Amino acid sequence: MKPMDHVHPILTCEVARSYEATVLTGEDTAWEAMKHAGVGIADGILRDFEELRPVPQDLRVLGLIGKGNNGGDALIACGHLLAELPRASVQLLLAQPEAAMGPQARRALQQLQGRVGVTVVESYASEEIVQSLLEELSAGLRFDVCIDGLIGMNFKPPVREPMASMLRAINRCSSIDFRAAVDLPSGCGDSSDHTVFKADFTYATGIAKCSLFHGMAECGRIRYLDLDFFNHPEADKLQVDQYVIHESILNPLRQLRSAWVDKRSFGHVFIVGGSSFMPGALLMAVQAAVRSGAGLVTAFAPVSVAATLAAQVPEAMWVPWPESSSGTLNPKAFPLLMERIGQADVVVVGPGMGKDRNTEMIAQEVVKFVECPVVLDADALRTRTVELVRKRKPQAGPVVVTPHQGEYMRVAKLSAADWSNKTLFQFSRSMNVFTVLKGPLTRVCDQESVYFNTVGGPVLSRGGSGDLLAGIIGGMIAQSSEDVRTSILRAVALHGAAAECMAREHGQIAVRTTQLLDHLADVLHS
Repeated sequence: MKPMDHVHPILTCEVARSYEATVLTGEDTAWEAMKHAGVGIADGILRDFEELRPVPQDLRVLGLIGKGNNGGDALIACGHLLAELPRASVQLLLAQPEAAMGPQARRALQQLQGRVGVTVVESYASEEIVQSLLEELSAGLRFDVCIDGLIGMNFKPPVREPMASMLRAINRCSSIDFRAAVDLPSGCGDSSDHTVFKADFTYATGIAKCSLFHGMAECGRIRYLDLDFFNHPEADKLQVDQYVIHESILNPLRQLRSAWVDKRSFGHVFIVGGSSFMPGALLMAVQAAVRSGAGLVTAFAPVSVAATLAAQVPEAMWVPWPESSSGTLNPKAFPLLMERIGQADVVVVGPGMGKDRNTEMIAQEVVKFVECPVVLDADALRTRTVELVRKRKPQAGPVVVTPHQGEYMRVAKLSAADWSNKTLFQFSRSMNVFTVLKGPLTRVCDQESVYFNTVGGPVLSRGGSGDLLAGIIGGMIAQSSEDVRTSILRAVALHGAAAECMAREHGQIAVRTTQLLDHLADVLHS
């Protein structure tokens, strides 16, 4: 395993089975892991449901229960939901008789049987029982939550009856508000079936599986639940090049700072961007850098808007930059940056700059002559600019590029959409950059490995989210004594966690992008 504290390996189901067998040695160990997984799933559901609406006290839960460990995890989760919400009700749909269940799943079922609010439906007994429930669903019987624990990582296609009919009907049903999959959606694995449970969230238990991370929309959003599986000597033998970012990467930001510091102790971020027609992107990047904890932030802004922007973020220093006739930054004023560059710990360039030849020249000059770390974002992401990174001086700091998928296709010269890790490695290595590929699952590539960020969600699908991320990346690099890779991973995780905090409080729709900044402190104080 890669010697890093804050990332965990992503494994195929086959490797995960083998590794898990070395970690879970005995029924007691397996039972403890199942209890932790089930509680983690339930807590995750209660947290994530808040993005939809407040959790009702009389939560109605439908559990799809298979015979294996996923079924056991789902049963423990149902029990914990009942403990947290005594007025909740749980209906369990058993796909196998109790005698056919694994020992841990059977133990979990026995703990639930007879509890107030629990109804057990032996769906395996006849297709009529399943059909009756499905007819009730189609007639308006509602469930707030459906937990899928039917099939686990041992799955090999096809999905058999009666589970296939159950999955198809549940997927069609409009009277279930929140769909949660345990570890993997049923029907998903190293080889997947065309019949797959369509999850809103998948709670990956203990080991994140490869099939979750490669374009299966049925997985929904991914939650990685750490069960301490990688605190084991066997972890050092794993040969992998893809990881999931662990939330513990934020822990250094939750510690008290030394008493013997001043503003210079936390770095100086330079941000070059904006135009007369697009000043907001620069403003958001500057706001984010200030709120990320950087000690000093200097913004280089078009002269026509600099005073207005300065009034909105007085904590930053603002340098008016002469404009070209088109309202973009004039490259002839580049010495304004270079005469101050000795003060900078990182330079972020691109937000709101515009895409004319003038701004391209400025971005290229930054790459050629600025020796501290550089973040190329938004309008600075031009193919010729990125190609210049390979010609930087050996002593120059690293360059970070932050494309969304459209920018990535253009800069990487892809003729078709290709989001594979292989192509991401090729691009990052050929250009000698750190790549932050933004998307539903943002990935960071450091040329050796790919790191998946699982927090953020669709609330970030709005203009300005990337400008905030660029500012936070700059702030993390500036204030950290750790390597640039760790700073990038921390920035991506903080940005995503704040977005989710915002969504839980306000929902995913009726929010402004900059509200995310108000939740950075919530994440770090949680």
